[in-house]
Amino acid sequence: MHEIVRYTYRLRSGIRATRALESEWHRCRFLWNEAVHQQRTGRRPTFSRLSRMLTEARGRTAWLREGSQVAQQQTLRTYSQALDHSFKEKGRGKPASKPRKTAMPSLEYTTRGFSIKDRCLRLPGRVSIPVVWSRELPSDPTSVRVYRDSLGHWYASFVVRRALEAAPVAEGGIGIDWGVSTTATTTSPAHDLP
Repeated sequence: MHEIVRYTYRLRSGIRATRALESEWHRCRFLWNEAVHQQRTGRRPTFSRLSRMLTEARGRTAWLREGSQVAQQQTLRTYSQALDHSFKEKGRGKPASKPRKTAMPSLEYTTRGFSIKDRCLRLPGRVSIPVVWSRELPSDPTSVRVYRDSLGHWYASFVVRRALEAAPVAEGGIGIDWGVSTTATTTSPAHDLP
């Protein structure tokens, strides 16, 4: 049996990589906000419509063509899924725009948009970012989310499959009584906390 999990690692992005990630984020944020605008003007932006919009926009705008089509498509797919989810659950708000000053950068890439080589994350545009590997990946990742936290640190969160490990069988039991004069008294004197 397998489970699908995320493994998150810190990235050591240099100035060039940080600029490339921020530029890509601005492109993706622009597309997200354009999808919000279409939704607010009465045109329900399905993923197929958003995909056509992206193709047309990339055809006439060099700024968008400079970025990764994979990350841009993933942004629009995420928006479409968020919109579908908000329609299914009544009372939920619709996806909001992403303001430049407050929204944290987050980019998603599928397997055709990234690779791992020489212990670095390789992204489109010849961007190579060293990864701080705290543990090995259990399998080849199917996607990665690259994001920046509020402190300005960049992370990569890989979606991987790993074998589901059964929990060890518990034998016996213990009772705990939290007290005032004794912190904890247990049914096993070896585990009492004075």
